Amino acid sequence: MKLRILTSLALLAMLVGLTGCAEKATPTSAVTLTVQKPTATPTRVALEPTATIEPTREPVATFEEAPCPFELPPGHVEGETVECGYLIVPEDRTDPDSRDIRLAVAIFRHPDGAPEPDPIIYLEGGPGGSALEVRAPSFDASFGWLFAANRDFILFDQRGVGLSQPALDCPAFTELYLDLLDLEADGERLGAQEILDRKVEAFLACAQDLSAVADLSAYNTVANAADVNDLRIALGYDQVNLWGTSYGARLALGVIRDFPDGLRSVVLDAPYTPEVDIYLDTPGSFDRALNVLVAGCAADEACNTAYPDLRTVLFDTVDRLNESPASFEVIHPLTRKGYTKVVDGDGLLELVFRSLYDTAMRPLLPQAIYDASEGTFTSFVRTASLDIWRQDIRSWGMYFSVLCNEEVPFSSLGALRSVLAEYPEFARFFEGFEAGGLAYAVCPNWGAGQADARENEPIRSDIPTLIMTGQYDPIVPPGWGQQAAQTLTNSYFFEYPGMGHGASGADCPRTMMLAFLDDPTTAPDAACIAEMEVAPFVVPVQAADIELEPYTNKELGIRSVVPAGWTEARPGLFARASSALDVAVLQVAVEREMNAKELLDAMAKGYGLAKSPESTGERQANHLTWSLYALKVQGVPRDLALAESEGLTLIVLLRSAANERDALYEAVFLPAMDAMAPLSDEGDGA
Repeated sequence: MKLRILTSLALLAMLVGLTGCAEKATPTSAVTLTVQKPTATPTRVALEPTATIEPTREPVATFEEAPCPFELPPGHVEGETVECGYLIVPEDRTDPDSRDIRLAVAIFRHPDGAPEPDPIIYLEGGPGGSALEVRAPSFDASFGWLFAANRDFILFDQRGVGLSQPALDCPAFTELYLDLLDLEADGERLGAQEILDRKVEAFLACAQDLSAVADLSAYNTVANAADVNDLRIALGYDQVNLWGTSYGARLALGVIRDFPDGLRSVVLDAPYTPEVDIYLDTPGSFDRALNVLVAGCAADEACNTAYPDLRTVLFDTVDRLNESPASFEVIHPLTRKGYTKVVDGDGLLELVFRSLYDTAMRPLLPQAIYDASEGTFTSFVRTASLDIWRQDIRSWGMYFSVLCNEEVPFSSLGALRSVLAEYPEFARFFEGFEAGGLAYAVCPNWGAGQADARENEPIRSDIPTLIMTGQYDPIVPPGWGQQAAQTLTNSYFFEYPGMGHGASGADCPRTMMLAFLDDPTTAPDAACIAEMEVAPFVVPVQAADIELEPYTNKELGIRSVVPAGWTEARPGLFARASSALDVAVLQVAVEREMNAKELLDAMAKGYGLAKSPESTGERQANHLTWSLYALKVQGVPRDLALAESEGLTLIVLLRSAANERDALYEAVFLPAMDAMAPLSDEGDGA
C-alpha cells in the first residue's frame, strides 16, 4: 500500500535537499543569460499555434470545501492559515457524459492577508508527483519564503495524483521494485532483460486495474491545463502566477498556450518543453552533465589530485560491476525497513544520474565514484534512499498516462537505439530505464491514446516568463531553457552554477524570483549569480590540517577538545559540514540515567543493529577506563567510546566517511577521548 503522509520535517529536508548546514564555498563567475525583454503591457495571448481541443460541453468546475487530507504544518490552523477542499472537474473533457473526478487543493493564506489579489499556484513535477503529500506538511520550509511576494499560495494534486481521486497508483510495482533491489527472484540472479520484463508485466497489470476506475486516455497535459484554469475560475481569481518545476513547467507551458488570459506571470524551473524528445535527448543530457562534473573536478586542484581521470574510473568501474556486482545496505526512509541493494554497472550509472539531480550531492560525487571503484557505496546511500522513497510517493499511472500519450507517440525505440550507438557506455542502462526502453515497452499497451501533433510543438507566447536552469541538471539541460526562451518573447533565461535539477532552492534564484513576481515586466537583477557560493568538491581530510581547541560545557558538565571550525549543531555535537552531505560529526556527551551497558544496548537498537557490538579494546585516559567500539550504520563508520565515572556514563562518538575514518580517528576521536572528563574531575585532562 502506498505510504501517504510525510510527517517528519527532518526527513523532508533530507529528501528535497533543504539543509541547515553551513557550507564552505567559493564564488564562481556568472554564467550566460538570455533576456527577451517584455513589452510594457503584455497582451496575454497565445501566438502560434492557436488551435485548441474544444470539449463537447462547457465544463463547469466547482470547489467544495473539505478537511485537509494531510497533516498540517506546525503552527498552521485549518480554516485560518490554510483552507482545503476538492476541485470537481470532468474526467474526459471531450465527453458530455463523463464522470467527475476530485482534485485535492490547499490554499495557504498570507499571514498579513495577501495584499496582492493574484495568488501563486505551484505545479509539481513528475509526471505523477504529489505536492500535497510531499510539500504541504512542511510548507514553511518549502514555500514560506514566497510570502515575501505578498500573495496567497496554492498547492494542489493534479488529476490522477496523490490525494486526488482517483489516484493512479501502482502499489504492486512498488513492491516489485523493493523485491528487485537485490536483483534476485526466488533465490536466482536476474539478468537485465528479465528485470525489464517483470517491470513491464507489473505496469501493464496496473494499467488493467486502473482502467476499472479511470479512463487512462483522459490523464494528460491538455486536461491538466484545463484543470488549472478551472481552479483559477472556481476560486474566483481573475489572474494567477504559475510556478512549475520539471513536468510542472511543462504543464505551465500548456496553460500558457491554452488559457493565457488568466495568467499574470509564469516561472519555469527546469523546463521540460513539448518540442523536445525526452527519451532521445536524455542520453546526451546525461553525458553533458557528466562532462561538466568531470571538467569541474579537473579544474579544481584538490579534486583533481584526489580523483584524477574521473570519467575513466567511472566507466572502468561500470564494466567491472557488470561482470561482478557489489552490494550495500539501504533503509527505506519511511518504513525504516532495511534492504540489500545489489549494484551492477548499470545500477552505478543510475546512482550517478540521480545524484546529479541533487545539488547537495554534487560536491560528493567524485569521492562517491572513487569509493565505488574500491567497493564502497556509503556516499550513494542518500541517493538510493531517495529513489526508494520516490517509488512510494509517485503515482506511476499518471506518469505513463502522460508520457504514453504525448511523448512516446512522437518517438521510437529504434530511434533511441540509434542515439545510444553514439553513447555506447550508456546503452545497457537506458535499455531498461524508465526514461528509455521501459517506456517503449509499456506504452503500446497502456491505453493512453495519442496526443494531437501540437503536443510536439514549441509554445509561443508573450506572457512574462522567468526561466531557471541548473548547470548540472542531467535530464533538463540549460539548452532546453534557452530553446524555450526563443518562442517565449517576453522571457528571461538564467543558468545557475553548481545547481542540479530545480534551481529555485538556492538564495540567489529565490531573490530573483521574488523580484520577478514583484514586476514581471522588468528583468530581475542577476548580479547575485556571480556571487553564488558553490560548495567545493569534497576531498579526503588530512590529519595535519585539523586543529583542536578546548571545549567546556557547564550544562553537560564535561570538558574535552573539539576540531576548530566545526559547527556546534547542538550542545556537544560538532559537524564539520564541508558540504551539505558531509557525514563527519563528533559528539561528546554524558548520560545520567543509563550505565554504559544499557546505553550501548539502546544505541544499537536505535541504529537498527541486530545486537550490541563487542568492544574492540580499552584505553586509559584522565583516570578513566574507556571501552572502544567500531560499528557501521548503512555503511557509515561510527567509532564509539564509553566510560563510567561517579554514576555518569561519558560518551565520545565519531561518525566519518570510510575514506577519512583513519585520519579522523587519530586526529579527532582519540584526542577528544583523552581530554574528556567530568567538570568535577580535578585531573589535568590535557
